[in-house]
Amino acid sequence: MNKSQFEEAKKQNELSYSPYSHYRVSAAVLLTDGKIVSGMNIENSAFGLSICAERCTLFKVYSMGYKKDDIVSLLIYTNRKDSVPYPCGSCRQVMRELMNLDAEVIVVNDLEKPEYFTVDSLLPNSFGPESL
Repeated sequence: MNKSQFEEAKKQNELSYSPYSHYRVSAAVLLTDGKIVSGMNIENSAFGLSICAERCTLFKVYSMGYKKDDIVSLLIYTNRKDSVPYPCGSCRQVMRELMNLDAEVIVVNDLEKPEYFTVDSLLPNSFGPESL
């Protein structure tokens, strides 16, 4: 786990807008050029309009001109000790589209005991562009 990536996710976590779930989640992408891009979950009273930290961050990465080959890893963080921020199905599908299958995904909470996955292990036998 890249310490700077972890610290950026912790800092971004404070910006989470989560008045309904009270479940703060943030994410930080480490890029091949060493840059770290972060985002957080943003809720909406019309729940379907909320966005998870993972999608917020990946969309930000792409809006900056980066692509999947530029992504080294995605770290997902929550400030809670009683829960681990595993990505939801929607986020797993977006990761499948916007990251390489062997890209590292790290989930960690405030206990700082990270778990490591690849995009492929989070969404095996997935549907992707080559399926069309």
